[in-house]
Amino acid sequence: MRVSRNRSSVFVLCALAVLAAPCGFAEPAKNWHEDAFFGLHYDLHPGATDTELGRESTYEHIRAMLEKVKPDFVQYDCKGHPGYSGYPTKVGSPSPGIVGDALKVWRQVTRDMGIPLSIHFSGVWDSRAIELHPEWARINAQGKPDPNYTSRLSAYDEEYMIPQLLEVVREYDIDGMWIDGENWASQPDWSEACQKAFTEKTGIAEIPRKAGDPHWHEWLAFHRELFVNHVTRYVDAVHALKPTCMVTSNWMYSVRMPEAVAAPIDYLSGDFDPSFGAERAMAEGRFISSRGKPWDLMAWAFLQTGGQGWTMKNAEHLCQELSTVLAQGGAVFIYDTPHRSGRLTEWHQDILADVAKFCRPRQEYCHKSETVPQVAILHSETAYYLHNDPLFNFAQANRAMEGALHAVLENGLSADILNEDTLLKRLSEYPVVIIPEAVEVSDAVRQALPGYVENGGRLLLTGAQVAEQYGALAGVEKRGEPEEGGWLPVGGEAVNVAGPYQAVTLKDAEALALMLNEREPALNAREDFPAATRRRVGRGTVVAVHGPVFRCYYESHYPALRRFIGDMVAALNPAPMARVDGPWWIEMAARKKDGRTLIQLVNRSVGGYLSPSRHMAESVPDTGPFTVTVPLPEKPARVFLAPEDKGLDWSWDGGLLTAKVGGLGIHNVLVIEPGTPGS
Repeated sequence: MRVSRNRSSVFVLCALAVLAAPCGFAEPAKNWHEDAFFGLHYDLHPGATDTELGRESTYEHIRAMLEKVKPDFVQYDCKGHPGYSGYPTKVGSPSPGIVGDALKVWRQVTRDMGIPLSIHFSGVWDSRAIELHPEWARINAQGKPDPNYTSRLSAYDEEYMIPQLLEVVREYDIDGMWIDGENWASQPDWSEACQKAFTEKTGIAEIPRKAGDPHWHEWLAFHRELFVNHVTRYVDAVHALKPTCMVTSNWMYSVRMPEAVAAPIDYLSGDFDPSFGAERAMAEGRFISSRGKPWDLMAWAFLQTGGQGWTMKNAEHLCQELSTVLAQGGAVFIYDTPHRSGRLTEWHQDILADVAKFCRPRQEYCHKSETVPQVAILHSETAYYLHNDPLFNFAQANRAMEGALHAVLENGLSADILNEDTLLKRLSEYPVVIIPEAVEVSDAVRQALPGYVENGGRLLLTGAQVAEQYGALAGVEKRGEPEEGGWLPVGGEAVNVAGPYQAVTLKDAEALALMLNEREPALNAREDFPAATRRRVGRGTVVAVHGPVFRCYYESHYPALRRFIGDMVAALNPAPMARVDGPWWIEMAARKKDGRTLIQLVNRSVGGYLSPSRHMAESVPDTGPFTVTVPLPEKPARVFLAPEDKGLDWSWDGGLLTAKVGGLGIHNVLVIEPGTPGS
């Protein structure tokens, strides 16, 4: 089988790598990324038409630009998606436009500054490799070769990608690799090798061609395993040569890849969307921070609106995007593009320096913090892979989960996103658990939920499938077929929601809200159609909303629907949790570090307005006063705001800290130092 041959070949490569390693490369591995906090990323994606690569990459210039920002680490260009390299490779395809060896200069500068140097390197996506070796191309369902994406069972890894990665380590003694164009560029491959390997592995002879065909999901799972094997091969090869070279695959084990961590990557990383990046980072940071590995997220320094060209963001915009990452304990870095000649734009570096000055005072109160468990939102790998865009892209499979996150945060609470594996390990730590419209979850999760509730847990279930899958736990029984939706009552008002909504018969549950057939709650309630129900189980409570309320919130963000969801969480009657009482655009995260509770506060508002043709956040207006309450069994010794003093008045009474905060710029931290027990 071809998979085995590839693996054995890589073992030989690894052995050769160790034998060929320069003196000093065999030191025990230490993950330098664990302590790195603020970084910079520069890539060019060299191509066939370049003419001046490296011409202006001088030591003096690069050193002067980096001294402005003083990053903890740097990532520089090596090979982009077109497949051409920006350094004079003997293994791969050097761009014909190389004038000077920029990577050599960057290595000299970073070594002298005492900071790690990583490379940007495109993996799965390599157009030039396929041009030279058409047999390495992935084959689509119609039998046509892909011009960009390589096949995982071709010789690309062992004969091209891995030898080039090892070449870069040997020639430049680099400290890390950020492998791009990976899971998000991976797609099913109908090459003869893949079809044969799939049949040998599974016994399935009939190869599916599209969603809905028999064994489609087995086919996709097979390809996801091939991808993990691909990453494992090159990471193992690099580590064999230089153990301290820290390797990651862009967006591996993020929201788009929620299964348990298996590949031996050294840290987790991703670059969030150029526009509205804070929203992407809000979900990714909360999920990646639960994975138990060092991590960072990257903001693009520039964006593009409509058909206009790319332009640099201002410092306020970048600070706001990075704040939601800081608030989750992650490291941050920023992507800027050099000129084709390798020169860095000086005024860009001035902006990046301003952002670094914003981040540095927050490092003490943010970096490597841990969560204080409050609300857990399940990101089910089982449900996600039934509905996402193969192999690792979203389609709409993340909408309910992210809608739940938005609604919880906008109701003033702190939330984490956990996959099934992590939720099972930490279930008892969370006062509230939300299963948001997961059409399927693992048997292990389903079996663990009744015990969680019996022991005092508060569980919120949503979706038309609740009655059928959790009927006994929710205390309801499915009745008839789902309907298209209608209106939900919110106080004396109503909000329209799309379906499907499932009618249920109450067994030992009570109705919290009735579906309306029109928008007048007093006149249009359907007494036979509870839209939301509650059942008390042991010391806990189950609330169920029998339709896709979180998907609706993600797609609409209607204020009335936010209030409805807040009412459902309140109906769980959970134990007191940390809460913000203020504008909904204050994003709060309850964290801890070094014995202190750190209530992270991010202001997500903007001055003026954003629109489809206006993506830049030009300013962030102060929120004005608001209140934070935090349950604490003992009176704290000290409470203060850091790093900005915005005015604070706090008191503690009966196990509850009440902090009246004078305002919030972009990001601040309410720092709570513990008192002496019994004081």
